[in-house]
Amino acid sequence: MGGMTAGAGGSGGDGSGGAGTGNGGNGAGGGAPTGVTVQLDKTHQTIEGFGLNTALSSNAVPWDTFFKTDGAGLGLSIVRVAMDEKGKLNGLIPPASYNAKVIGSPWTADSNCKDNNDTEKGGHLLKSCYDSWATTIASFAKNNNLYAMGAGNEPDFASCGSSIGPPCNGDYPSMVFTAQEMVDFVNVLGPKLKTAGVKLLAPEPSEWLHLWSNTSATGSTVSNHPNSSDPLKCGCFANDPTTTGCASTCDQGNGYDYGHWLAKDPTAWGFVDIVGTHEYDTQKALLWPADVDGGKRSKEVWQTEASGVKYWPEAGPTGDLANGIAVAEWIHSALVVGEASAWLWWWYQATSSNDNEGLVLQGSSALTMRCYTLGNYSKFVRPGYVMVEVAGNSDTDVLLSAFKGSDATVVVAINKGSSAASLPISITGGTAPSSCTPNVTSANAKLAAGDAVPVTGGTFTAALAGTSVTSFVCK
Repeated sequence: MGGMTAGAGGSGGDGSGGAGTGNGGNGAGGGAPTGVTVQLDKTHQTIEGFGLNTALSSNAVPWDTFFKTDGAGLGLSIVRVAMDEKGKLNGLIPPASYNAKVIGSPWTADSNCKDNNDTEKGGHLLKSCYDSWATTIASFAKNNNLYAMGAGNEPDFASCGSSIGPPCNGDYPSMVFTAQEMVDFVNVLGPKLKTAGVKLLAPEPSEWLHLWSNTSATGSTVSNHPNSSDPLKCGCFANDPTTTGCASTCDQGNGYDYGHWLAKDPTAWGFVDIVGTHEYDTQKALLWPADVDGGKRSKEVWQTEASGVKYWPEAGPTGDLANGIAVAEWIHSALVVGEASAWLWWWYQATSSNDNEGLVLQGSSALTMRCYTLGNYSKFVRPGYVMVEVAGNSDTDVLLSAFKGSDATVVVAINKGSSAASLPISITGGTAPSSCTPNVTSANAKLAAGDAVPVTGGTFTAALAGTSVTSFVCK
């Protein structure tokens, strides 16, 4: 995860934070669901795709398995690579035949451009190097034909060795920015990327919380260290961005809250094409804030890195169905609550045998169940599809999201409960399909296509196996 060590969080996005959107799939109370409606005329974000990172990894990726849509292909369409401190590519770019969007991020500047004189352990970019470092980034992005380029990977996380203990777990290239430093650097980098014809993706914090607040997450599995990394020493920990008591200096631009500070600077905000974030620690998305652009999401949001890592729930190593359901919940939260247009996993294969950083376990080529539940989205919710409203679900064990494309409407249903469920779903606000084909990941299936279910009077019955993810492709 960009090398970060404090990562995967609890139960994942449960949709409850999205009540205001009408799209979360989790209503109040329980009992039998009634009146579930997919509203094609109430639209949200356009989907750009799903993907993985090859950054900092030399593992060969089976591109056909992950990026083709036919047969057993999972239909990924985005790859994220790294730029090292010398401006060189670190990561694998897929062959052009896969038509994948390739994005990149810089992990750190060289040591002589940092205030700690080290490529590791965080450290800030020296202002004297803003222009030269921005030039290096823009040249890298242009020379590698990138779709978008980040300003910095995880500006809220500093690697901190192994001897300190949690959340530290080794060292790797890292560099931190305060919110004001991010604004200042974007104002230098933005014009250069625009000239290069590459979109600017920023700020890419490790925690979605740090996108919109100074609050850091809690939830580590280590009893004597329940908090995530706080290199800027804001000192406020909770899974709620409204938490008070953060250090006053952080409220003055010396902390996180990158999105608010970028949005407050019209020039910097104008250069940001994509609001990028990671989904570590809480593994939940946040709503677009009411005090940014009138509360209406004005820019695309991309979740560019997530996985399961040491010290946090879902750390693994495991590739079982329970983990697959948890990852599906993270995706659901990002899409429904955070209205993300893209969602990327970390690596194809982890470098350690004691975590869940890979889509496959270390030393294995067998797909984990999280591969298949990711595929429930990536294979069927294609680039260019638009997320639409889902209303009326009262089953708290079931999370629903829906998307419309030119050729199909797709409804993705996560059944967290161990018991089977049956939901009548009506499709309104457009032309109703004639049938919906379920594609199931469960204890007995791996993206297995079932028999088409008829749509009668605009309504079909979604039969959901216990502990499953089902993608209904409706045509």
